[in-house]
Amino acid sequence: MSHLSIRPATPADLDAVWYLWKAVVDQKIYFPYDETYSRAQMEATWINLDNAVFVADLDGQIVGAYILRPNQPGYGKHIANAAYMVDAQIRGQKIGTQLCAHSIQAAKNLGYRGMQFNLVVSTNESAVRAWKANGFEIIGTTPGGFYHHELGYVDTYIFFKDLTKG
Repeated sequence: MSHLSIRPATPADLDAVWYLWKAVVDQKIYFPYDETYSRAQMEATWINLDNAVFVADLDGQIVGAYILRPNQPGYGKHIANAAYMVDAQIRGQKIGTQLCAHSIQAAKNLGYRGMQFNLVVSTNESAVRAWKANGFEIIGTTPGGFYHHELGYVDTYIFFKDLTKG
């Protein structure tokens, strides 16, 4: 029987996180980054151990990850932001939902008062379900906020969860 564990990333895991990130970006349907973003750019902002990076390890293989960091600098740094990635070959097993639940606890442990996702593509139905299942609410919609490579312009959602309640 397979065992999934979610643990803090180590320097040795960062290649796997980069490849997960790149695979999601290359699909052109989930993240706003395009092929012009280099690994160096992503390492400067997201994929680095200055942020809280966790990996989903399935029997020794990295199959998912999330990155947690302040949503804004300075007076906005008490609200967390996160990005989640799951290997396309094993999607549909609720790994994203588990990563989200884990990230909520990690954000609380780090002292964040809330979590906000600034851009969730409306057509990413599995993510929308996962975030709602973890208590997030849509607090805004950006009409045509994402150019979906197959569907054209689609709406994006802003999700929020208050971490000071419950």
